[in-house]
Amino acid sequence: MGVTGLKTAGGRLAGWSAGHPWPALALWLAVVAVSATGGALAVRTPVGDLFDDDSTGRRVLAYALAGCAVVLVVLVALLAAVLPAVVSLLVSVSAVAVASGWWGVVARLFPGRGPSASVFALVAVLGTALGLTSCVLYLWFEQRARRHGALRPHVSRTAADATRTVLLSGLVTAAVVCGLFVSRDTMLSAVAIGVLLTVAAVMLAALTVLPAVTARFGRRLGWPRLPVLWRLTYRLGPPRLWPLLLRPSTRRPGWTLAASVVLLAALALPLAWWRPELPGHPPALLHTAEAARAHGIDATTIVAVIAATVLLGFAALTAVFRSAPAAVVVTVPAALGAAAACGTATVLLRMWKPGQAPGSWGHSTPAAWAPLLSFSLALAVSVLLLRMAVLRLTELRGAGLSPREATARALTSTSDGTTVTAVIMGAVFLLAERTASAEVGRLSVVLALSVVLTATVVRALTLPALSVLLSGTRWWARCAGRQAGQSLPQK
Repeated sequence: MGVTGLKTAGGRLAGWSAGHPWPALALWLAVVAVSATGGALAVRTPVGDLFDDDSTGRRVLAYALAGCAVVLVVLVALLAAVLPAVVSLLVSVSAVAVASGWWGVVARLFPGRGPSASVFALVAVLGTALGLTSCVLYLWFEQRARRHGALRPHVSRTAADATRTVLLSGLVTAAVVCGLFVSRDTMLSAVAIGVLLTVAAVMLAALTVLPAVTARFGRRLGWPRLPVLWRLTYRLGPPRLWPLLLRPSTRRPGWTLAASVVLLAALALPLAWWRPELPGHPPALLHTAEAARAHGIDATTIVAVIAATVLLGFAALTAVFRSAPAAVVVTVPAALGAAAACGTATVLLRMWKPGQAPGSWGHSTPAAWAPLLSFSLALAVSVLLLRMAVLRLTELRGAGLSPREATARALTSTSDGTTVTAVIMGAVFLLAERTASAEVGRLSVVLALSVVLTATVVRALTLPALSVLLSGTRWWARCAGRQAGQSLPQK
């Protein structure tokens, strides 16, 4: 089934959920109950041992409640209303429960191995970030549509737009993470499976619960409003800051692209002196290539995984955009931003937590793979933040706008949605750094830095400069002509 078939199937499911809200909600509750029960029966050790000690169980519960409270405050500030913030948090928590249950069952299929506590924590962190992003964007754009004067936005159209966004984001994220299977490492494969299950759970929640809730409650989702935040959040005018930030990129794209690439490469440079770490107190370094190969770490595998991750992301974006140049505009800046985040995190963690052991991800695998895992997930996060703007860019270029005007309008019109996504993800990753285990906390630092760099440097400099340079070429025109079913004359 191609991308068009998946969008059609997802649109039909969302349309059915919008037309039958109570059966859709009952179906989702049944999925949550069955998944959580199956996961609880499958999980025995080591995750189940966490709650044998009363003090450990209370600490984990306290961290979870504190994290939910902080996330709820952030959601209320972004949505300027209480009820949609509560709905978004409940949906994301239920999606995490479903993904954790699925992972608890699937992990038992690994011969002689149980589910890893670190992978469970990573599933919870990513599920919360992706679930909150999907919910908030869905409800946020629907509230903006009502704010612009629509008494009742067309339910099927709203569901179809949200379906397309959720499906395309999920497909691209899944494609990027599949590059981890190239390593043939048990831990990386387990993490990849956990992320894929998380994406599937979030997609299912977004296609069933959100259309049903929106169709059933409608305007009541905006109650009670917070007057000052409401006016600031849902302003009717276009953003004023981003047109100023985009002037260097649109007027001098070549120089801006070169300067941003040099900056991101300098931030990624510490990776050249990186040495794999083994868990211990204090952590031990693998100084020699022979020691690294003894633990399954070699340059060939690292290069193969990075190349597979980037190429799979490029292939998925090409299928989504139906344009190879548009896929390049997302893939190259996202890869640079992910590498810069990994390099910056390497220095930051050395200075911030020099004595903390990296820990182990389970399955008898050392934490030496953590930087490679960090790059793959940071790439997926960067692509998720940039995809919306380039999708809008392709639409504006197809409408006949010039490269500079289309780039400026695309990034300006999607600035609010991208900023909301970045704020949510950054808040979740920072909370995970404080509450999760050592290895997941280190990974959360990389993901938070990736969000910051992508939302600022990459989005303001690298992406617009590259899009202006490529969207005016004949390569882009040929891809646009094939997409429209037209053949351009050959010179």
